[in-house]
Amino acid sequence: MKLLRKSIVLLLSLIAGTLYAQEDVATFLKGSLNDAEKLSKAYLEPFGKSLGTSLNSGWYNSANPHGILGFDITFTVPITIPLSSDKTFDVSKLNLEYWQVKSGSSSTSPTVTGKSSNSILTDKATGLSELNMPDGANLKFVPAPMIQVAKGLPFHTEIVGRFLPTINISSVGNFGLWGVGVKNEFKEFIPFVKRLPFSMSVLFGYTQFASSFDINKAQKQKLNFKSSGYTARLLVSKSIPVLTVYGGLGYNHSTTDISLKGTYNVEGVGTVTDPVAFDFANNGFTANLGLRLKLAILAFHFDYSLGNYGIFNAGVGINFR
Repeated sequence: MKLLRKSIVLLLSLIAGTLYAQEDVATFLKGSLNDAEKLSKAYLEPFGKSLGTSLNSGWYNSANPHGILGFDITFTVPITIPLSSDKTFDVSKLNLEYWQVKSGSSSTSPTVTGKSSNSILTDKATGLSELNMPDGANLKFVPAPMIQVAKGLPFHTEIVGRFLPTINISSVGNFGLWGVGVKNEFKEFIPFVKRLPFSMSVLFGYTQFASSFDINKAQKQKLNFKSSGYTARLLVSKSIPVLTVYGGLGYNHSTTDISLKGTYNVEGVGTVTDPVAFDFANNGFTANLGLRLKLAILAFHFDYSLGNYGIFNAGVGINFR
């Protein structure tokens, strides 16, 4: 349990550090609000898509639902690996109206998942105003730690709830998540098919993550970040004593809404309220394969998913079938 607590603290610290890096969005508020929105979206989109992908993972480690008296409580950590192509973006391709890349400066700037920046923008009209593009947080992976509880219901059905209680971190802000899903072993209702020597189920799940980062408490300036995702999967698994091999094939969809709240004094624009708000979506097919090791009531699982992003998932829990 001590190791588990340390793991949770480490993962929460990583998320908090990433959210803290998003404060740099406020640096784009200069010269043009349209440009600020374009730059903010390009900077944050890879993190939002990676997080949305993580939220759609980790739902199962078996296709076999619990019996009516069965349940499990599991700590699971889906981890998405950002694409190398998502580490940077080309500022010159954003069609900015106020800014342009300064002569002699690089047009390639890091996203929040990237590293350091040496890109400088200058205003098109006079060339006297400059904007230094922010560094990235150098993210190697994007985790979504959560606690998951599953309970067996009649008709070969299982309901799943997942959550991360709202965490408040001083000088950063707060974040948390929740989700609900249902799994049903439909093959048990189909003659002949139910005789197949493995479990086969369908799963539907929805997860929502929300964070609010305090940029300036006195002026009520915040960066709000909300990501939600749903997934539909066909699951199969085969168990032998102690070991279960499982896999799934399905479709993921996630959306992310980001908004900069509060009142700001923007150079070249004036005083503005709630100046930036945008959203983006990510969807695609995915497949995963994993193993679960069950020792008495303890169960350990690990799997890997293929899709738009690679996802590692690992967890441990107590399990009563």
